[in-house]
Amino acid sequence: MNPFKQSGQILPIASLNSVYVDNVLADQLFRPSLIVAEIIENKDELGLSYIEDSQKLSHMFNDLLNSDLDSIRRKATQIAEMFGRRLAKFLGTLFKPSELSVSNRLNWTEEHWNFWKTIDNIYLVGGLTSPILTQIFYNEVEKYFNEQEIKNKHITFIEGSSNLGTHGLASIVENGDYLLFDFGQTNIKRGRHYKKEGKVVIDTILPSISSDFLFYKTKNVKEVEAIAHKLHNYIVEAIVKTYKQVAFTGENIYMSIANYVFDGKIYSQRGGYGKLSYIAENYEDYLNKELTKELNKEITVKLFHDTSAMALMFKDQANTAVISLGTAFGIAFP
Repeated sequence: MNPFKQSGQILPIASLNSVYVDNVLADQLFRPSLIVAEIIENKDELGLSYIEDSQKLSHMFNDLLNSDLDSIRRKATQIAEMFGRRLAKFLGTLFKPSELSVSNRLNWTEEHWNFWKTIDNIYLVGGLTSPILTQIFYNEVEKYFNEQEIKNKHITFIEGSSNLGTHGLASIVENGDYLLFDFGQTNIKRGRHYKKEGKVVIDTILPSISSDFLFYKTKNVKEVEAIAHKLHNYIVEAIVKTYKQVAFTGENIYMSIANYVFDGKIYSQRGGYGKLSYIAENYEDYLNKELTKELNKEITVKLFHDTSAMALMFKDQANTAVISLGTAFGIAFP
């Protein structure tokens, strides 16, 4: 039995961002934004002093790892290996935690740690757009696992997986016309999937649009509620705009969000989309009613946890975990 799931849905206790590698929280050890920060700190050595846009820096990293200049290539490789080693230690901790790691994770019991030992396959998705960086990460993980004698674990990096969430949602469409959304921390991925008599008639990936109204510094409840309503209105606007853009005639919407979801209820103890819990206890029901009113027809929305939507692509694989490398670590078990 999986202690991280209930009724087939992932629970907040599964969070990997609260895992400690000895005394360091996982999300303080490894995440894409930390890699970008390291590149910025060393941008003079990397020959990037003229670049101001941090987003460009991350996309240029593969070129740095392949630079004709030895000094630049060496420095870029050093950064890549450092973060590859950090990722390896984090993954290794899941299988073979230190006493410090176990004692620091207060809400995991022996049952939770033992469950991770049953996982044979890990798919790492999202956040990686550099083939050379991915290879370095894989090499570091393999080397660390060999050092720690962590055996019979298969680690797979999947690059270019930005639309994996909507693809996962499409994989469970049996018949009918569905709009698909993956509301992430940075972008909103969109698609349409139409099946007729079990055969795909339309499969469309639409351009992403930017996420908004997710981050805030205030702790004032009224101000957070006001931002929550702005976020909700933005979600409705994005869905209605997409509905009209593709001349959608169906009534079904599958939608994943970067938060835990249980029977349509959004976990409130997180930032970002967590504030939607201020709108309604069951946001799925509320959104159904709002869209039905807005579009003047019966609309059915089904909410999913974002990494769980990605994990639908691996639903036939046992003893498997899917870890997303986005703004923070995401986790799901197919």
